[in-house]
Amino acid sequence: MSSSGSGTSDGGANGVCLPGPGTAAQDEPELAEGLPILDLTVLRELEEDMGGSGVARAFAKDYIGIWTKRLAYLERSVADNDPELAMDAVLSLKNSAFMVGGSRLASLAVESERLIRAGDLPALRMLLPVVAQTGAQTITALKRTYLRGR
Repeated sequence: MSSSGSGTSDGGANGVCLPGPGTAAQDEPELAEGLPILDLTVLRELEEDMGGSGVARAFAKDYIGIWTKRLAYLERSVADNDPELAMDAVLSLKNSAFMVGGSRLASLAVESERLIRAGDLPALRMLLPVVAQTGAQTITALKRTYLRGR
């Protein structure tokens, strides 16, 4: 089931719905859990826009190939207490997750961005294992549902 079209919150890019104004910040990680790991409509729309599946499949494969580097960059920047590099890392993670249909991961990246802006790297440090696990689940979902047999 896709999360696109939900009318109760601000729509994020690529059909990912984000909490609306006034939503308590502490509720955001729980909202991420309610989102699908992978929204295949995002990749299907990319296929339509590009006139075939080649570009979307290549993007998904590239996303999988660079995931560990993106995660390591975020983890390293947080471990080094470097909010500027952490923001760079989380924006890369957020944008790529939106583009590949990683709804839950994109929502966690939005929460991570909020934590950085609030100067709360310790809270982000505690969220990193969830980000890592969700990223791994996104990779698995891409391999099993989108790239299988291709």
